[in-house]
Amino acid sequence: MQQRGLRRGLLSILGGLILWEVLTRLLLEDELLIPPPTSVARSLWKLSFAGELNRHLYATLFEFACGFSTACAVGIFLGYLMGRYRWFDELMDPWIATLYSIPVIAFVPLIIIWFGIGLFSKIVVVFKITAVAIMLNTAAGIKNIDPVWLELSRSMRLSPWETTAKIRLPAALPYIITGMRLGVGRALLGVIVAELMAANEGLGYLLREASETWDSPKLFVTVVLLAAMGMGSFGLIKKGEQRLAPWRESAEW
Repeated sequence: MQQRGLRRGLLSILGGLILWEVLTRLLLEDELLIPPPTSVARSLWKLSFAGELNRHLYATLFEFACGFSTACAVGIFLGYLMGRYRWFDELMDPWIATLYSIPVIAFVPLIIIWFGIGLFSKIVVVFKITAVAIMLNTAAGIKNIDPVWLELSRSMRLSPWETTAKIRLPAALPYIITGMRLGVGRALLGVIVAELMAANEGLGYLLREASETWDSPKLFVTVVLLAAMGMGSFGLIKKGEQRLAPWRESAEW
């Protein structure tokens, strides 16, 4: 089943690339608007051969991984406490509302002023824009646990830790996974916005450089790489969900 789904996904991507190539060759005379995939692949090869792409890609990947993993750890922990204890939920509510309502484009300059243009400022931006979604989804999952399961844990005389490990977190796992999936897109947005505004390396810096020089193939290279990062992250999250909750896959289909 998984191999069949993978083949269908690859065929879908291949068909889209062929359609993209044909339409741009037939309908557009200037590659400045939308370059065909062959031009994007040529630009990707040149950047890779020059060694420039590896440096930018590694910087963005590292910033994304550090910020996203930190947001997951802190967001799940705080979200659990929010769902478990009403007083903590009420304590966190105004702070979450404030963080969620501030646009990232307004928050980034402050972070850059406070922490500079180095690695730490990018991690803070990714953490800020990602943790709230994971926190809220985790809290919703903990709050919406079926009371029958909790009654079952009490009848089996499970300790609070065993109830958390065997009842609460597995029941909230679909909500947590949803928060992580939402967080992937937000994390990529955060790291790119931060690199666009102040950075000397990374895909956001490469994107800014390509737009300033009107290099459409290089610009599309960064877009394709960001899409690949998002797809890879979704795949890893899905693998993690299958390992932690193998019953979920059979239930969905």
